[in-house]
Amino acid sequence: MQLQLVKKVDEARGTKSFFFNIVDGYLSEEKLSWEPGQYIYITLPYLNYPDERGDTRHFTISSSPTEGDLIRITIRIRQESGYKKTLDELPIGSEVEGKGPQGTFLFDSKIEYNIFLAGGIGITPFRSIIKNVIDDKQKQKTNIHLIYSNSDNDFIFKKELDKWQKENDFLKVTYLDSSVSGHLDAPKLSSLLSKTNSLSPTFYAVGPNKFVNAMEEILEELSSSSAIKIPENNIKTEKFTGY
Repeated sequence: MQLQLVKKVDEARGTKSFFFNIVDGYLSEEKLSWEPGQYIYITLPYLNYPDERGDTRHFTISSSPTEGDLIRITIRIRQESGYKKTLDELPIGSEVEGKGPQGTFLFDSKIEYNIFLAGGIGITPFRSIIKNVIDDKQKQKTNIHLIYSNSDNDFIFKKELDKWQKENDFLKVTYLDSSVSGHLDAPKLSSLLSKTNSLSPTFYAVGPNKFVNAMEEILEELSSSSAIKIPENNIKTEKFTGY
């Protein structure tokens, strides 16, 4: 399908959201549908700079299906990425090729207690999921504790997350600036989960490979030390590459 870039928004230092719509006249009788947590492939029409990974990437859709027809992706603009630099320079109105949505990192709102572990740009699927739960009152029997770790205090979507936490009892957000408090480790996570030991939460961990691998090791450590029992099928992960 052909997508048209209609808006760009600065979200944090070096981080932007790009909004796309299906090109008028292309499957105009249909709407693109997706589930929160899924991703889409985007192929650029050209590259302004060389990139050994080529002209195609996949990105999590950071908007909720409840927010309308626009497809929103949110990315870190890395100067060493010819693809991302080109995307950042695309004029409004430019067309790209989209494929998807795809992905099985989906949220089950029937689960009573959920811990979201986000590392940096790994916040993107959680934004989509949380917004979807906010907009669908039938899903609000669930509880979500978002633990958001970032390399500095410039948290993506913080203004929205603070507002949503204030307005919705099911949502709790904890911010961790690793430049101040150090990386999230087993003692820190155990302390944050001290009141949930008997609730058997489901964990969702998303971010760069290094972050997700660390979270898997920490959860295994906590489970084996009897700090909190975590069945293997209660851990769901999504690793972001290329960031």
